[in-house]
Amino acid sequence: MIDLEQFSREHWGPLRRHAYRLTGSILDAEDAVQETMLRAVEMGPALDSIDNHPEWLHVAATEAAIELLNGHPPLPLDTLELPDLVQTAGPGAGPPLEGEEGWPGVDLPFLFPLQYMEPEQRAVVVLRDALEDGDRIAATALSATLPEIFQMAEAAGRRRAEVRRRWGRHVPFAPLQDDPASARIFSKFTEALGMRDKALLQAILVPEAEMVMNAGRRESGGDFVATACAETLASIGDGLRFSPVWLNGCRGLLVWAWHPYRGEWLREAALMVLAEGSHVRTLKWEMDGHILRTIQAEEPVG
Repeated sequence: MIDLEQFSREHWGPLRRHAYRLTGSILDAEDAVQETMLRAVEMGPALDSIDNHPEWLHVAATEAAIELLNGHPPLPLDTLELPDLVQTAGPGAGPPLEGEEGWPGVDLPFLFPLQYMEPEQRAVVVLRDALEDGDRIAATALSATLPEIFQMAEAAGRRRAEVRRRWGRHVPFAPLQDDPASARIFSKFTEALGMRDKALLQAILVPEAEMVMNAGRRESGGDFVATACAETLASIGDGLRFSPVWLNGCRGLLVWAWHPYRGEWLREAALMVLAEGSHVRTLKWEMDGHILRTIQAEEPVG
C-alpha cells in the first residue's frame, strides 16, 4: 500500500508549480494541491491500481485549479495585472532555485498572457508546455476530444497575440537576458528608489509607465508611478535596504526594514522592475507576507 506521507512529499512540489502556472496565484495553487491530495487520500487502496500517478495527479490538479479559476473571470484586455511573484535563480525561464522553493517554468513571458485566457485555454497551454503527451492529458482533464483541444490551443494563440499587441511595450513576451544595459538601468532605478527622489524616478520611467500593487491598486503615467513609489517607501519606514533578486525571470528587489523593538530586519515588500532600453516601463509591488517569506536573500548587515 502506498505511503501517503511519502507520496505527498514526492509530488507536492511539481503539482504546486503546475497549479501556480495555471492560476498565477500561490494561495490558489496550494488550495488546488490540497484538494488533489485529499482526492488521493479518499481513494484509499484504489490509488495503488493507478498506473501513472504523476499523470493522474496532473489531471486532478488541473480540475481543481479550473474550478478555482471559474470564480475569477479572465482579465479584460485593457486591465494590466501581473501574477503573484515567485523567486527564480536568474533571467528567463531557468535555472530554478534548489529545494522546495524552486519554481521552474514560471517566467513572466509565459505566465502573463494566461491571465487573459479562459480557464480551459490556460489548461491546454500549460499542459502542452509541461508534458510530452499534454494534448491527451488535457483532453482527459477537460472531458474534451482532441479536435476540441486543438481548437482551444488555436484560440489561446490568438488571445496571446491580442495581449501582446496591447501590452507588449510594458511586459516582455520573450525570456529576458542578463544584459549590461538592463543591469545599468536597474542600478539607476534602485539608487533613485533609495533616495525617494520623485524627479529622478520619473526621469527613469517612461511617460506611459504602469504600476500594479496588492488590493487592486494601479497607477498609470510616469509622474503618478514615481509619486506612488515614494509614498509606498515612506509608508514602510526609514533606513530601508534593498536586496536584488530575480522574480519570475525578471529583475526585482526585496525591501527590508529594521524593527528596533524586535531587533531584526524584516521583509516588507518585493518589487518587480520591468525595463527596456534606458527606461523602466512597468512595476509590480508585492506586500503579502506569505509571498515575501518565500523569497531568499541575505539579511542586511548593520
